[in-house]
Amino acid sequence: MELKLVYRALRQISDWSLAFYSEIHVDGQENVPPDGPLIVASSHHNEILDIATLCVTIPHRRPLCFWAKSTLFKNALARAILLSSGSIPVLRNPNSGAAAGSTSADFHQALFRETFRALDAGEVVGVFPEGTSYTEPHIVQVKDGAARAALEYMRWCGDKRDAEKPGKPLVIVPVGIVYTDKSQYQSRVRVRWGKPIDIQPFVERYLSDAEVDPWTVVRSLTSEIEKRMVELTINAPDWDTVYAAKVVRDILCDERTIPLEDYVEVTRSYINLTNRTDDTTLSAIRASLLKYYSLLHYTGISHASLSAVFPDPHAPITRNRAVLAFLQQLAATVRHPRFLLFLPMVLLHLPVYCMACLGDRLSTPGEEEGRAQYKAVVGGLAAAAVYAAVGRTVARAAAAASVGPSSNTSQNMLLQMLRHAGAWCFSGGMARRAVGTVGVMYGTAWVLFRWHNALVEGNYAQFKRLLASFRILGGLFSPPSADVSLRDLGPYTVPLKAPVNPYIKRRTAGTPDAVQGDVVDRHSPPAVPSRRLIRHLLAARIEANKATLDLVKRVQP
Repeated sequence: MELKLVYRALRQISDWSLAFYSEIHVDGQENVPPDGPLIVASSHHNEILDIATLCVTIPHRRPLCFWAKSTLFKNALARAILLSSGSIPVLRNPNSGAAAGSTSADFHQALFRETFRALDAGEVVGVFPEGTSYTEPHIVQVKDGAARAALEYMRWCGDKRDAEKPGKPLVIVPVGIVYTDKSQYQSRVRVRWGKPIDIQPFVERYLSDAEVDPWTVVRSLTSEIEKRMVELTINAPDWDTVYAAKVVRDILCDERTIPLEDYVEVTRSYINLTNRTDDTTLSAIRASLLKYYSLLHYTGISHASLSAVFPDPHAPITRNRAVLAFLQQLAATVRHPRFLLFLPMVLLHLPVYCMACLGDRLSTPGEEEGRAQYKAVVGGLAAAAVYAAVGRTVARAAAAASVGPSSNTSQNMLLQMLRHAGAWCFSGGMARRAVGTVGVMYGTAWVLFRWHNALVEGNYAQFKRLLASFRILGGLFSPPSADVSLRDLGPYTVPLKAPVNPYIKRRTAGTPDAVQGDVVDRHSPPAVPSRRLIRHLLAARIEANKATLDLVKRVQP
């Protein structure tokens, strides 16, 4: 059995990086066999954090060998790390990126050869059938790589093994990774390992002597994989439906009160509620919901924070009330014992927060799927540097304490214990001192990491409420003449769509107009201070609440 030390180290780093999210719920573990060849076919909407999520949540802690795009292997160091962790290079577009003298068939043969070796050894191969990470309201494409690899592996097994010594059957397990807000710090993740796909009927057709087109069988298995992935994820016809459903859900209930095991089903119900666009009344309701969603986005305020500060949307918000609300939120922030316990961690992690914000700026503008990974990676590196510096300081202090004068008084019993521990760790030979230093640094990092994560969620939510009250206060004290005029307000009341992903092969024939409309790439309107949109936001909130009430009345018997 291989130790796979590089993979284990990367899995531990993945475990730490997922602290970016406040909660990860996993179910369907019973669908993953503890051994034998396995292909994991997962949704892929959040870059390398999807890989981290699979590595951390796979049942039985089975190591995964991922298909990785071949461009990642160009750097010698990256190639060594990827190969040591079991990654298998795959060319994203063989026809355009093949090396000189190589063909598409050569690359596929190399890919399948390494895949077959891993499966034959009873390992797990992780595949993202969508071919790339993207941000869309639904699963746009599922390529045939996973289906073809599975069928060709079964053919290869038939040629390689004797009928008297059959190996364990290949299993394909679909996985749905759903993020409540994938680029938002302290959001949540739901991971569901689906029921295994029975590939035997497809294998029998694929290997039969009858005149059956092999590609027809590959496409049939690909369709089955896509069907299973859609069942495990949230899919809407267009972004406007996603945004309208989100507003309705947030108005009717706090998103964080929805159990993650029910999150997909609950969100689907709201999508179905706001889906129809051929209804004139519903179109007007959707317009009010989308206006409110867009203004929340451009003011940098969440509905949860706004409703926590001002629960009644119909009560007039005067300047005096805004001042009182801000002072209440300020007191709730700084006077709460939770904040006092968290304050040392805030000061210690300020470089981490700043570097995470810098990492967000490094992501490609408009690519939502890349923001979380840059925040997590850059912020994680900064956290490692901070923890190392603090740990080194603690180690030095422990070493210095180990040579200090001892005392026999009972009041100094704890100090004596620390001195004895320091003396054992730092007064021996070089090896003992090295082990002691590493142990102290690791222990310090563990304490700081746990301390911070135990208190960050509540304090972060309270900080967002404080920030929302401050922005409302600034908007109401700004003169009405400084607000964005109704003539110029239009672009700020329409949500932006994600930019077009060049690696997505979209269906053009028979595609609904609503889906095609999302392909249009609009530019953001000119940036304006949030205070110039606050009065428009408060008015849109009243409209959105009325629209939600009308929507609920429509479905009530």
